[in-house]
Amino acid sequence: MKIGEWDDIGRSRALVQRVLGELRTHELATHVVINPDSGRQRILMAADVGLFDFNYGTDGGGTGAVWTLRGGLTRWTSVRGFRLQADAQYDEAGGTAKSVWHVVCEEPRIELVAVTGDEPSPAADALLDFARACIAAMP
Repeated sequence: MKIGEWDDIGRSRALVQRVLGELRTHELATHVVINPDSGRQRILMAADVGLFDFNYGTDGGGTGAVWTLRGGLTRWTSVRGFRLQADAQYDEAGGTAKSVWHVVCEEPRIELVAVTGDEPSPAADALLDFARACIAAMP
């Protein structure tokens, strides 16, 4: 998925797109994790120049709070320990199958999990799109 395809991420989308435009770089795929309690977001973006790791949130609370996008870029040659792991299971009794996907990276530190099953899973699709983009972009 690209940043423009993510629902319910608010103004972070425009800020990320602005950063990309100012740097004149191109997005390959994005994965967003939203904290349901605080609304904070972690935005991981595979780009042609490397792996962006952004955090979007507010430092204070209440009305009029200022939301900030903060993050950095790790060049593909500096990404370390990137792994995609899968655990697939079949339930004989229920006749169902599922896969649990893990994206793990040592630098920058990433731990993402998504589950696929018999029903479509947009979250798992986004995670796998992000993982494929990272794998294809790494030297």
